[in-house]
Amino acid sequence: MLSYCNDILVGDLVCIKSHNVDDFGNGWIAANVDTGIVLEIVEIEQEFYFYDHKIRCYDYVIYWTRTRTIEQIPDIIVEKFSDWERRMNG
Repeated sequence: MLSYCNDILVGDLVCIKSHNVDDFGNGWIAANVDTGIVLEIVEIEQEFYFYDHKIRCYDYVIYWTRTRTIEQIPDIIVEKFSDWERRMNG
């Protein structure tokens, strides 16, 4: 069973996924993202299907450093900040 959550752990520095590129290279990248620290990982009790694979979905409880707020959001829209930095620095 696959999971989007397999590489993000409590304490990791993350951001909202900040890019969307299609098969032709068209898309967008956010140049200024808010960073957050993962405080908790909440497993969703339901299995989902992604193409032909079952996946587990998770929510992250994140403390956002810029706004100083705590929010619970789905794993599918979160990425490690280091991945964002690597994309931005080419």
